[in-house]
Amino acid sequence: MKNQEHKEEKLTISKTTLWKAASGILGILLIISILTSWFGIGNNSSAGLAIDDSIPSKAAPAPQAPSIGVADMKTLADDDPYLGEENAPVTIIEWSDYECPFCKRFYDQTLPQIKSQYIDTGKVKFVYRDFPLSFHENAEIEAEAANCAFDQEGNEAYFKYHDEIFKRTTSNGLGIAVNQLPVIAEDIGLDVKKFNTCLNSGKFKSEIDKDISDGSAVGIQGTPGFIINGKFVSGAQPFSVFQQVIEAELS
Repeated sequence: MKNQEHKEEKLTISKTTLWKAASGILGILLIISILTSWFGIGNNSSAGLAIDDSIPSKAAPAPQAPSIGVADMKTLADDDPYLGEENAPVTIIEWSDYECPFCKRFYDQTLPQIKSQYIDTGKVKFVYRDFPLSFHENAEIEAEAANCAFDQEGNEAYFKYHDEIFKRTTSNGLGIAVNQLPVIAEDIGLDVKKFNTCLNSGKFKSEIDKDISDGSAVGIQGTPGFIINGKFVSGAQPFSVFQQVIEAELS
């Protein structure tokens, strides 16, 4: 009889122990689930996306900022040099630095494809705005020089000068020597005397400051940075990234 009671007592204790253990495990799993939800552990969200449908600003984080409209794109393009048709359905605005290796990569690898497929076919207007970074010694004077070319003969001269800077810049982004700026002007057929007068006067410094200010206002923090019909693309992305955005806008 005592043995039977002892067995029943052990069975009761075992059942109680099992229930306590199960309750403890369930409690731990519940706590883990709550913490995971709070801290976003296990989410599949991706970081560092190259494309953003909104214009980031200092006033609000990028996801909450509204897309800018066509009128604002025209304002944002300012009166800066451009390639393509003035009223093309898609506008790309690039903020760039002549000594930036990533800007050179975009110039060498991506811009030619954009130009042949979209700019030359009248589908894209490509606007260039300056964003010389403070740690690139000659980037600002190079930007001023290109604007002095624009001052003489407009868009065509500007992009001839723009192209020569990138062609003569080494692959690691080291800019050309300042004394080569008038040489480029002469090589592309500009009036060198007028060019030097323009460059020495600092005539376009305020224009470049405005480019920087406007770029910063829409979230440009590094180079190259792009706004494509209100969508933000950051960095020297491959042609396929630009193609995706452009085709979406054209459709």
